[in-house]
Formats: sequence, structure tokens, C-alpha cells
Amino acid sequence: MARQDLRARLADGRPLVMDGAMGSELQRRGVWVSHGATDAALGAWSATAMRDAPEVVREVHDDYFRAGADIAITNSFWTNSVKLDLAGLADKAEEYTRLSAQIAAQSRDRLRPDAYVAGGMAPPLGGREEIGVDGEHLPREFAMQARALKEGGADCILVEYIGHVADVVAAVDAVSPTGLPVLVGLRHIRNDGAMQHGESYAQLVEALGDRKVDAILLMCSHPQAVSAGLPLLRAAFDGAIGAYPNHGYGKQAHKLDDQHQWHSLDTESYGPADLAADGKAWLGMGAQIIGGCCSTTPEHIAALRQVVPEG
Repeated sequence: MARQDLRARLADGRPLVMDGAMGSELQRRGVWVSHGATDAALGAWSATAMRDAPEVVREVHDDYFRAGADIAITNSFWTNSVKLDLAGLADKAEEYTRLSAQIAAQSRDRLRPDAYVAGGMAPPLGGREEIGVDGEHLPREFAMQARALKEGGADCILVEYIGHVADVVAAVDAVSPTGLPVLVGLRHIRNDGAMQHGESYAQLVEALGDRKVDAILLMCSHPQAVSAGLPLLRAAFDGAIGAYPNHGYGKQAHKLDDQHQWHSLDTESYGPADLAADGKAWLGMGAQIIGGCCSTTPEHIAALRQVVPEG
């Protein structure tokens, strides 16, 4: 089946299922994702799986497509030179980024040819609040990743795990030259529904101006925060909106060493039925793209598929 242009697909209003977690799923399958980590900070995380376990990355994509995902996010969250440098792999950033798109596209072509590959990327300095807005590393690394992801076969670019309005604007500017559709993932939505640092969605939309953003999603946030935020986002933004929530992926209490991951996993407290119930409610709030973030699994996405109508 020929794949419809993503912008046209979003314009017709039909909902889409995004896949679930990659980093925590790799960890759940036994891949070491804590290279370069310290007791205080997560290192290169799942980026190193492009060296250590590309076939497991492929298996994860396969399982999400089999579960019914319409959109797969590449394993390129932190395949930038800043994060990979923590593991001595800075010179591999472009190669690993391109490979992540190639692997996802190959899985898609074999299993769900009408689906889409979203080339994902997160700010190189991560969630370090003392850094604030990143005006140096983010534009450079996002531009590199966007080019490599397009070369690898991505259908759109997903700039995700962003908290500041200024970083969103810089990210959109950095990736837009590819000409691909641009999706934005806003992290750590507060319980009152506002953006992480108290900024409003109206402020975000005003700052973006006439820049082309094809969808804005609430991600890596508690489901309750997503439920509070989606109506506010819908009121401010005319384009497609959606969500992929986080649950149960926190820092380990024990000492980090080569026998332990930096993160602890919890796939039980928010099960597949919970995501399906929330997803159904979010559709009623206007969400068009729904998936899962940290600690969600292919089983979560399969359950979500049951409540999201097939296009």
C-alpha cells in the first residue's frame, strides 16, 4: 500500500497510534543503556545501542509495528556528539543517527508499509535545569541529526523532550531546512497542565509565529498531567495535537556499576489497559496522535490500538 503524505494524513483528522518506549524497552530486553552515566547524571543512554545492539533496536521496532503502531520513533534520542562523547563515541553521532532511521524504515517496510518513521531527537544537554535554554549545542546537533535522519529514510522530524519555549523555536529552526514535517514533543507537563517552566501554550504558539509545525505532543509526563494539558494545548494550537505519557522510569537507588542500569523499570503500575483508557479519553479532547513514553511496551501499544480507530 502506498504511504500517504504525513501532512495530508494529519489534515484529514484521522487518529494515529505512535509506538512506545525505546530506551526502557532496550533495558527491559537486557541491553546496557548506562554507558557514560555517573551517580548524578544519565549518560548517553540508548544512543549506545546503535553500536551494541542494533538488532535489538530492530526487534523493538518490529514488535511495535506488529502491535499496530502507525508511527515509529527512531532510536536517535541522544545520538548527538555531546551525549555520545560521554561514552567516547562523539565521532559516531552522524553514523548512528542515520542508522537509526534506516533500521526503523526497514522494519516499517517489511511489516507496516503505510506507516511512518519519525526521526526523534532531544536537546543535547538533556534535563539539566541549571543549563536552561541551549543556544549553542542544540541548533548545531539538531541540524546534523535532522539531515542524517532524512538521509536514513525518516518521514518526519520529531524534536522532543523540550521544556523551554525558546528551545522549541530554536529546534524548529534547526530542522526545518530538511523540508520534512515537524512534530514537537513537550516534556514534563505540570499537574496544572502548563509547560514545564510555567510557560503557556499560547506563548509557545506566539513565539513560533509563522514557522511550520505539523503537530505538538505532550510527552514524558504523567498521564494526569497530560489530561490537564491537552485541553489547554487544543485551545491555543490549531494543528494536530497528541500525547505519549511516561510512567515508572526513575533513578535506581543502588550504586551504579557495570552490573546495574542507571534507571529502574516499572511496567506494572500503569498497564496496557490504563493507557488504552486514557488514550480513549484523550481522543475526546482532540488528540490525534497517541503513544507511550518511558516504560510503555508493545503490549501497551497493542491495547491502545484497540481503542484508536484504524485509518
